[in-house]
Amino acid sequence: MGLFDKFSSTVELTPTVAVATAMIYMMSSDGEIAEEEMHYLAMTLQSFGNPQEIIDMASKYAKKNNLGVFLRESNKMLNDDQKMTILANLIDVLLSDGAAEEEEQELFYRFTEAYGVSDDEIQPYIDIISVKNDFAIFLETEAV
Repeated sequence: MGLFDKFSSTVELTPTVAVATAMIYMMSSDGEIAEEEMHYLAMTLQSFGNPQEIIDMASKYAKKNNLGVFLRESNKMLNDDQKMTILANLIDVLLSDGAAEEEEQELFYRFTEAYGVSDDEIQPYIDIISVKNDFAIFLETEAV
């Protein structure tokens, strides 16, 4: 152990860090991460332990490694179920504001391609999460 090891920004990519990192990449695809998005991320990560600690590790990882490195490393490390869970969470983030921006879609498809998931496999997830996030139907009924 070196004298400065505790100051190292190296973060081990674990499945938990991978979930948070993937979501950070998606949230930042428009150039910034909104406070609401960080709150959503923290709420999502609560079941893993200390959400702020996980967010800090994921942020360090994302700053040090570009998306290509992350996709290669996470693809090797994660099992198929973990990859699908990450993709489902990315869909949720992508559709949470009711619009799927072009850069978000492009980023999402980089994930599906890297993880070897076809459009046919992911489409049911997109469909159900879009229904989950469609709160406009409640506003329409209240106006009647």
